[in-house]
Amino acid sequence: MAQNAVKLGELLIRSGILTSQQLLESIELAKQTGTPIGRMLVMCGAVSENVLHGSVQIQSMLRENQLDLDAAIKLLMLVANEDISLQDAIVKTGSTVEQKRSTVKLGELLVEGGFLLPDELEKFLADSADAGLPLGRIILLYGTISKESLSGCLTAQVLVRDGKVTREQAIKALQTMRRRRVDLESSLRELGYYRLPLRPHTLIGELCINAGLIDEENVLSALETALEQEIPVGQAMIQRGLISRVDLELALELQEMVVNKTLTQDQAAEVLTKVSQKGFSPTTALTELAIRTATTDDTRGVWQLLTASGAIAKDVRHAIFSESPPGLAELGQKLLQAELIDEFTLHNAFRCQFLMRTGFLVLEQAIIVLNHCRSRRIAADIALRELNWIAQTRMQLDSEV
Repeated sequence: MAQNAVKLGELLIRSGILTSQQLLESIELAKQTGTPIGRMLVMCGAVSENVLHGSVQIQSMLRENQLDLDAAIKLLMLVANEDISLQDAIVKTGSTVEQKRSTVKLGELLVEGGFLLPDELEKFLADSADAGLPLGRIILLYGTISKESLSGCLTAQVLVRDGKVTREQAIKALQTMRRRRVDLESSLRELGYYRLPLRPHTLIGELCINAGLIDEENVLSALETALEQEIPVGQAMIQRGLISRVDLELALELQEMVVNKTLTQDQAAEVLTKVSQKGFSPTTALTELAIRTATTDDTRGVWQLLTASGAIAKDVRHAIFSESPPGLAELGQKLLQAELIDEFTLHNAFRCQFLMRTGFLVLEQAIIVLNHCRSRRIAADIALRELNWIAQTRMQLDSEV
C-alpha cells in the first residue's frame, strides 16, 4: 500500500494505539449510531482528542508527501504517550515536514466572502468542536446562511485546492456572488476567473440528492469532511454512514455516464432511484429508461441494429412484424418468445439504440459496440470504456478507515 493511502485505522494500529478488535468494535458502533468513526473512537475512550486530531493531520501530511510513514508513526506514538498536540510533537522531535501546497479554510472564505462576522465564526467553531459536527452543518442548523451560500463556499474551497483559482480570486468571486445574488459559477465567469463548468465537483452529491438517497445538508457536510480530510466526497459519505458502498459504486458509474453525456443528470437520478429504492438491477433500470423514452423509430432502429450486427437474421422479420411495427417493449418480448435472441443481447441493443437516439452513437459505431458486448459478454457502457470511446472518470474507492 502506498504511504499516501494509509487509513486512519491502520495508522492507529501500526502506532500501537489501537488493536484490530478495538477498531472493528468502534466501526460497528459508528455504523449503528451514524457517528463518524473518529468521533466514536474518542467517545469510547479509545483515543484522546490530541490523537484523533493528530491522526487526521498526519493522514493529510502523508497524502501531501510531507512526511514518510515511519516518521509519521513515531510522531503519532509521541502524541499518544505524552498526550500532546502533533505540532508539539514535531517541535519536540525536530522532525522535518515538507511545505504543504497552499489551501484555504472554509471559515476564512465565509468571513472574507462576507457571509459571517469574525465573532460569529469563532462561536460556530467552538460549537463545531463541542458537538463533533462539521462547521458547515453547525452554521446551517443556526440558519445563519443559506445552503446555496455554503455550497458556493465549499465549491470555491475545492477550486482553490485544485489550483483552478487563487485564494484571492475565490474570495472576490464569493463577494460578488453574495452581493449580486448569483451562483458561484456565474460570478467566476463574470469576473473571468474560471469558465469551465463546476458541476463535476459536486455532481455525485447532486445525483444522490435528486435520487432521494441523501438530503442536501448531509451532502454539504460530507463535502466539508472530504475537504478537511482531503478524501473523495463519496468516501466521506460512506464514513458518515450516509450511503452504502453498493449505492455509491452505482452512483459513480452513473456520474461517469453524465460526464460523458450518455445519460442526463435527471435520467441518472431516475436509474439510481429504481436500483437503490425499488430493487431494479442497473441493467433493467437502463432498459426501462430506453423503453419509456422510445419512439416508433427506435423499434425500427433496434431491428436494424440487430440484423446489421448479425445478432438475428433478416428473414425472420415476418415472424415479428405485423402490418404496423410493435412498440419497443413488445418487440423485445416477441424476440425473446421466439428465442431469436437472449435477454443479455436485447438489453445491450436497447442501450445502444438509446445512445443512437441521443446522438452519442451512429449505427456503424453501435454495431461495433454491440458485437463487442456479445464477444466479451459485457454491458454496453463497459464496452464503451474498453473501446476508449468515453473518458474514464470514476475514482477508485478506498476502504472506510
